[in-house]
Amino acid sequence: MEKIEIDYIEALRNKKGWGVENVPDPKGVALIEARWDLCIGCGYCEMACAMSHYGVINRELSRIRIFRYLLPAPKSVQNVCSQCTDEERECEKACPVDPPVIHYDREKFHMVVDEDRCLGYKCGQCAKACPARIPRFYPPDHNYAFVCDLCEKDGIRRPQCVEVCPSYALEFMAPQYPQHMQRIHPDEKAKCMTERLQPLTPHQAQIAPEELFGGMK
Repeated sequence: MEKIEIDYIEALRNKKGWGVENVPDPKGVALIEARWDLCIGCGYCEMACAMSHYGVINRELSRIRIFRYLLPAPKSVQNVCSQCTDEERECEKACPVDPPVIHYDREKFHMVVDEDRCLGYKCGQCAKACPARIPRFYPPDHNYAFVCDLCEKDGIRRPQCVEVCPSYALEFMAPQYPQHMQRIHPDEKAKCMTERLQPLTPHQAQIAPEELFGGMK
């Protein structure tokens, strides 16, 4: 390995913040804020998440998911846990196990899942209760709920999806805005963005330039 590569890896390890700008890490409660308008659908975040947790590139093992739409213009929308408040944490309320398998860790400041006690895909009550359908399963090898843990290791939170996003569509920050818009399913987010594309609609084919402006000579 060349010295420049070694220096680069060492610099990444020594970073004190997140993103290219090395923004200071938030203290206390924080989440990954998804910018729908900036997502380009590359899937780097999914691959980085799977690599961070399981050491393989498999988007099905990612805790962040990319949904792709034709609105009719192509658009991608991220779906990731917003680390809900106590009142809004429907996944934890729905868990039939006592104490809940999926819950918010008040010391680590992120959601956690007890993999050994989780009833798995056949239960799936947490996923059904979540308005954004965040919890996922990957049976049989990983038959427990996946939920974002902000890539926390040994008390240090460094979301890898945020680090690799080439369009800066993900931000690691303390809650700044009402979370209700992050707590809806990507299908609903896509509907919101569709309104910006009027007069085009999902049910109307795009008009060809020659049809719109007249025959080309």
